Amino acid sequence: MNDKVVLYDINDLIEILKVTRVTVIRYINQKKIRAFKIGQGWRVTKDALEDFISISEKNHGWKT
Repeated sequence: MNDKVVLYDINDLIEILKVTRVTVIRYINQKKIRAFKIGQGWRVTKDALEDFISISEKNHGWKT
């Protein structure tokens, strides 16, 4: 069992979601994206990002 956890930082989320740094931080502060801090930076797991995208698709009719 060598399951590796994939982590994204703020810059990764900016690129993936095509939003600004302020928007990513707002999503984290509003707990729309589950995140945790390592040192000074926020990290988001792949599962948390997929959950956010799935919920956003349902709420806003977005399709990937």
